[in-house]
Amino acid sequence: MTHRLRLGALMILAIFLSPAATDAANAKIYLPEKCVVSTQVATFAHCQTDAKGKYSVAVIGDSHARSWFEPMRLLAARYSWKLTVISKSACPFLDPAAMPSHIPSPTCKSWNQSLQHYLATQPAFDLVINSSSSLVTHGYQSYAQSFRAAVPAITRTGAQLLVIRDNPKPATGFQACIKQNPKTAATECSRQRADALTPNDPMPAAVADLPGVEVVDFTDSFCGQHVCSPVLNGIVVYKDHSHMSKAFARHLTSVLEAAIPAKFKH
Repeated sequence: MTHRLRLGALMILAIFLSPAATDAANAKIYLPEKCVVSTQVATFAHCQTDAKGKYSVAVIGDSHARSWFEPMRLLAARYSWKLTVISKSACPFLDPAAMPSHIPSPTCKSWNQSLQHYLATQPAFDLVINSSSSLVTHGYQSYAQSFRAAVPAITRTGAQLLVIRDNPKPATGFQACIKQNPKTAATECSRQRADALTPNDPMPAAVADLPGVEVVDFTDSFCGQHVCSPVLNGIVVYKDHSHMSKAFARHLTSVLEAAIPAKFKH
């Protein structure tokens, strides 16, 4: 079943691949601007632009990978990419044969099984962007090992994988702090850098040595040497306790663009 939704000048096509999914279930997992399978929903979906771009590019991962959708949308329009989004909340890209014992939902395994099938049977991507929430992986090596085992499903197709270290997290109550300190929020509501990077994201280091993988860390775009602020350049950085705001993600478009291999930008 397909659903079409206008996103500015970009048309997104949502294709639901689970034959057992009902119309009601599909309506719940497709949200404006994003292709979303929620934590407890046992289905698989992907969203794809209508454009026939020179390069096929994908955003694959949990909601923190999905946070990069806005700059990816802009870059897709700039470079005429065919952009695909495959995402499930609180579910990193993992090897379904080696799942951690403490995943937030058992549906994460079936989603990863469907993802492996999709990667094995659909045309290969040229570039894949991935990130994972450290509030899900929590620094556990079981996640890192499962992620490492899953990565060849992408790279053996010839695709380049760009893994983004998870973003720092704001202080608890930062939104109330901003309201109470509108002129000084950048300093009054900041958080120590070490705390903002806790728990550690174990995923990038686990795959940094694999062929076809590049790891990038944008922490310095969020933080100074010692602190991370929830307001930068007049932009509120976060929309909630861990996700970037759409406005700040858009602000990082040039930062992400610089990290993408040059061959995909012509």
